[in-house]
Amino acid sequence: MALSVSEFYNEITKKNIGVYTPKEQERLYSSKIIIFGLGGVGGMESILLTRSGVGHISGVDPDIFELSNTNRQMMAMSSTMNEYKSVATEKHLKDINPYLSTDFKNIRVTEENVDELITGHDLVLEALDDMPSRIVVHRAARALGIPSISMSGSPPHRGFVSSFFPDGISYEDALNIPTKGKSISDPLVTQFVHDIKKKRAQYSVSKGAPQSWADDFCSGRAGWIITPIRASLIASFSCHEAIQILIGQEPLAKAPKGVYIDMDNLTNPVSVINPQCGHWEAYQI
Repeated sequence: MALSVSEFYNEITKKNIGVYTPKEQERLYSSKIIIFGLGGVGGMESILLTRSGVGHISGVDPDIFELSNTNRQMMAMSSTMNEYKSVATEKHLKDINPYLSTDFKNIRVTEENVDELITGHDLVLEALDDMPSRIVVHRAARALGIPSISMSGSPPHRGFVSSFFPDGISYEDALNIPTKGKSISDPLVTQFVHDIKKKRAQYSVSKGAPQSWADDFCSGRAGWIITPIRASLIASFSCHEAIQILIGQEPLAKAPKGVYIDMDNLTNPVSVINPQCGHWEAYQI
């Protein structure tokens, strides 16, 4: 005999009970999350949140899977090459839970469409590569009164996660990015923010990244380097923050606090840090 929707949901989430109360699990079921970026971090986030029992997941990503994605992107497989990430991810999540409510779009987030994309959701997860789009997403979430979770990852084995609330410090203030009140579509602003990532690449050399890679990245000859381990760690901490917020518990890293990951630190590879000066430097995380 086929299971009803409620019977199916209760069965796939019954191992959660004891960690989460039945009422908290019900909150997850009634929650709506949107993930911007469905690559190494965002793809893993979508899987973890589906398996945790979140009832609705939206996803936004304009890209298709390429062979180089395979090292870290959980939906990048031989069967999904050249397929839109949004399409492949939605299909995979529906295979996990056929009753999952979804809304996936193969579009790029912009200042013009971000409000429409976010409206109606309870939480925003940002898992984007480019910093201008990150600012667009967190600005919109704040203006709409919706919590958002940020992440970043830098070589060799570093990661960062922080949770932002509408009544708390803004994303730009927390990362000391002097772009508040400026249009991200302004080419000068866009270039300024892109240059922060170049500075991140050079700073990463002091943490063990190859100088040759940083030089190649800054000149456009190489992309950002990331391993599956780092992507998975960032996704896991992001999802923990998300679930804590959705069930009404305190997250680990309410901004400006951040979960700081450095797997090269042999004594303290994961820390929750409240920056002494009240903000981080975007190029250092």
